[in-house]
Formats: sequence, structure tokens, C-alpha cells
Amino acid sequence: MVNDIQHSTFNIYNSRVSVPLFFALYCLEAGLFFLVVPWTKLWTLNPLLHSSEAITLLAGNPFIRGFVSGFGVVHLIIGIKDIIQISHARRQGRVE
Repeated sequence: MVNDIQHSTFNIYNSRVSVPLFFALYCLEAGLFFLVVPWTKLWTLNPLLHSSEAITLLAGNPFIRGFVSGFGVVHLIIGIKDIIQISHARRQGRVE
């Protein structure tokens, strides 16, 4: 009777999935950070940006803020693309 127990084949650590999944989650998190932070007080009150007058003027430029936000959008696109690829691979049974 004790031998009739079936064990789950669900494995929390699967190296073929975990590294791409963590990379995709990193891209999503970094993308949201870079998209939002340049437009908050955290960006303008950053002591590193006030170390010199040139850096302060450059960091306050809307073009630079837009560039950093665009960098965030690129991260979001990469993260979403990777999540979709992982999802399709799991549905087709290519990844355990």
C-alpha cells in the first residue's frame, strides 16, 4: 500500500528553463525601472547627479530622460518576447 504513492514530476529547478526565465524577469524588472524612474523625484534628487554642474544639466535634459526610458522599453520588449518563447516551448512540450 505504501508503494502505491505516485510522486510528482514537477521540478522547481530546471536549468533549461530557469536561466531564460530569470533573464526574462530581470528584463521586465529593469525595463519598468528604466521606464519610470527618470520621470520621478528619485532621478532629480540623486546625489550622484549633483556631483558636477555638467552632469546635473545633462541629467535634467528631457532627451536624456527619454533615452533612458527608451532603454527601459527595449528591456520590456526583450522580456516579453522571452516569456512568450518560454510559454510556447512549454506548451509544445519542448521544455520539461
